[in-house]
Amino acid sequence: MGPLVGASAAWVLPAEPSAVGQLRRQTTQFASAAGAPDEVSNAIALAVSETVTNVVVHAYDGADRGQVRVGCQVDGERFIVEVADDGLGIGSGHGHPGIGHGLAMVGALTQSLDFAPGPDGRGTAVTMTFGPATPLAAPPGLEVLCALALETLADVSCVDLVHEGVLRRLAAEVADDPPLTAWLRAAVPPAKPGTATWSALREGGARLVVHNPTVPRSPGGTGERLNLAWWVAVALEKRDGARVALWGFGGRRGGHPIPSEEMIGIVADAARADLTQPAARALLRGRLATARLLTRVDCRERETTSASLLRVHRSTTDPLRDSRSDREDRRPPRVDPTASPRRP
Repeated sequence: MGPLVGASAAWVLPAEPSAVGQLRRQTTQFASAAGAPDEVSNAIALAVSETVTNVVVHAYDGADRGQVRVGCQVDGERFIVEVADDGLGIGSGHGHPGIGHGLAMVGALTQSLDFAPGPDGRGTAVTMTFGPATPLAAPPGLEVLCALALETLADVSCVDLVHEGVLRRLAAEVADDPPLTAWLRAAVPPAKPGTATWSALREGGARLVVHNPTVPRSPGGTGERLNLAWWVAVALEKRDGARVALWGFGGRRGGHPIPSEEMIGIVADAARADLTQPAARALLRGRLATARLLTRVDCRERETTSASLLRVHRSTTDPLRDSRSDREDRRPPRVDPTASPRRP
């Protein structure tokens, strides 16, 4: 029997820990009764548990305890679930570690994921769509961007496809570390709207984030696991300007330094071209190699100039040297007592 088209249900409970289990059971029972296959019901159960937990723990942070609302609807073969609150909102980006990692897991379970202001502009409404898995049509050539990044300016890189508002990992690589490469390939991409990744997706171009060691990271997240010092997220566009994928690359602590503004600009310019084409990737590789070479030459010239100026400065303004010279000039000549006096 197929899904029961048009069926819907909704529940409202206080945003308390007990609501997590109750709403998970209610939504799972609704999905099963409406004809959802087991894999879809299981995905709904996990996603509802995660989003409702975030509402309970984070949405009313420091405020009066409010409510959490969950609604379900059947649309063809799709099951649409909405979780809403009236508080700060689970997408408000108020800095709790763990939120982004949890929403990334939700994104991996859904066909689509959307964040919007809650009722009357308060809180957040998270809309999730579930259904049979559909194969991704990945443009050929994007997976080699990871190797290009590691070759020119980074220690870590990944490419995520944009599909129905959700990121799906296409490729990932960590330099000289096969176990971490395998972990990163299997990891789910970030889903929190406030991240640099999603800023690049919304606005285009490239976004650089430098880690502040005083800010806690999401436990078990990519930044903590890879010990990232910086990260650049770049939106890859089609000819019509639509975002097709996100290319990320970064440096680990003690690894590649933060790229210059010129190098980030080169990558952002290339992202507006078709990087699925070998010629476009070859041009990008050449421009990055040239910029890196010029940066090294410029650094050497500055070091040489600084060293020369330091030597000149020491030779002309060393007060110890000047005082020693003055004392030597004013010192009377030595007299050898054993020498015979000179006769006039």
